[in-house]
Amino acid sequence: MANQAGLGLSDKVHTEELNEYPEDWKQEYLHLNLWIRAFLRHYGPYVRLRLLDPQSLVGFWKSLRYRVWRYPAFILEGRERFIGWEAETAVHHRLQELLRARGFPVPQKPFRLAEVEWRV
Repeated sequence: MANQAGLGLSDKVHTEELNEYPEDWKQEYLHLNLWIRAFLRHYGPYVRLRLLDPQSLVGFWKSLRYRVWRYPAFILEGRERFIGWEAETAVHHRLQELLRARGFPVPQKPFRLAEVEWRV
């Protein structure tokens, strides 16, 4: 993910940094990374995905603004709030409704993480 963000970190350095974290954090990071890749592949150019680190100034402000205390959190159109991985299905249903309402194509295949590979 760091390479995709344009930080210029090599895969080796990135993997070494990732391995310094506790196992549950690594699993959460890997799940989020897979989810982002699958999301971008699934929705393509029709949905803009913006990631914020809750520890950054902007992320902290958004957490306060949207009253988010658990992560991941999904905010749609600056109004609708979905909290946690358990809300993922609701996020996809709502995104499909929004795409249909705007006349954009809605992906026919269901969203699946299994279609994305992760290399460590």
